[in-house]
Amino acid sequence: MADLPVPESPIPPPGDPRALTERVADADRDRTVTQLREHVVEGRLTLDEFSERVGSALQARTRGDLQAVMANLPAARRADERLPEPGTGSSKKQRHWHVAVMSGHSTKGRWRISGKTNAVAVMGGCDMDLRKAEIEGPEIEITAFAFWGGIDIIVPEGFDVELRGFSFMGGRDLRLRDVPIIPGSPRIVVKGFAVMGGIDVKSRPNRSGKELARAAARRVLKTAVPVTSPRELAALEQDIRRDLPTDGTVTILFCDMVDYAGMTERLGDQASRQLLRDHHRIVRDAIARHGGREISVQGDGFMVAFGGVARALRCAIDIQRAVLAYVPDDEGETIAVHIGVHTGAAVDEGDDYLGHTVIVASRLADAAGAGEVLVSSLSEQLVQGSGEFTFDGHRETRLKGMERAQSSATLAWTE
Repeated sequence: MADLPVPESPIPPPGDPRALTERVADADRDRTVTQLREHVVEGRLTLDEFSERVGSALQARTRGDLQAVMANLPAARRADERLPEPGTGSSKKQRHWHVAVMSGHSTKGRWRISGKTNAVAVMGGCDMDLRKAEIEGPEIEITAFAFWGGIDIIVPEGFDVELRGFSFMGGRDLRLRDVPIIPGSPRIVVKGFAVMGGIDVKSRPNRSGKELARAAARRVLKTAVPVTSPRELAALEQDIRRDLPTDGTVTILFCDMVDYAGMTERLGDQASRQLLRDHHRIVRDAIARHGGREISVQGDGFMVAFGGVARALRCAIDIQRAVLAYVPDDEGETIAVHIGVHTGAAVDEGDDYLGHTVIVASRLADAAGAGEVLVSSLSEQLVQGSGEFTFDGHRETRLKGMERAQSSATLAWTE
């Protein structure tokens, strides 16, 4: 893995107030990512913590933002020092084993993995969750052998993962979400050998939906609700969590940028990435304000769940108005989004939602035009009595992959 570029000028010390507001360049963000990579290689950060901080670093605008990303971490190496190479040090020579013989074996939470690791399942099941693991070194190798058994390996989204090996009367499956690779992330190589068994490698968000809901609740409470004590904050946070969706009826919102692929081709990677970061910031701010639960992000697309239709529609309006008011730093190309909203029964899988409701909401977003919020007739009917929302453009929308047209309407959001 090639090291990321390191700019010559270091980030100013925190004692200089003017330096904290100084705008940063892509080279400064890349330098911070390189430093974070060093900390995860040395085992100070879990993959979960690493990916979260990298996300903040890529969205940073000022020196102060970058210093906040590196909070609670020791000083970084000098620019002329090299990162440790894989296979060096005594810890890299150790080979760890995860074995399940006619039984089950599960490794999850905060645990340490380095060098080469073996996973064996013989007429049993072996589960490995790497999302909160401490990885030592820029690359790890997992040799997985399944004989009349199954091995499931969960990796964080946005990591470089490779599945090698072969299967005989069995199967190997690599399922990774279509999201950009996190710069500087460790590489995960799985050598899978399945004999009348199965080996599944799949990615999931670094934080579960419930953790994201709690984080959103805390952000809403701390910014919008005055509290006088930690006990009061905890009580209010609990009230918001009760309203967040679990199983049953939920409202799903999908939001995608318009023509992001074409924008990347026209503007180049750096400029389009800045627009993507601004888009993510706008959407996440609206989600936090309206108590939504961020389920997944795939490139330029968000999937969000709400406990009520009104919250989802307020969030959609908030996003569209913020996008309309957005002015890029270089006064260049602006952005636009299209949003789909649908309400129905969905199954909460902990980190994701599944079912027909999700598919309809996604297809409505695809069918919506630039700047449009396309809402299913069911969602519209649920808020008609409130008098808060206005709909027009009622139509029968043909959704991809579905035989019957979906009754829908456009949500009026302009002031």
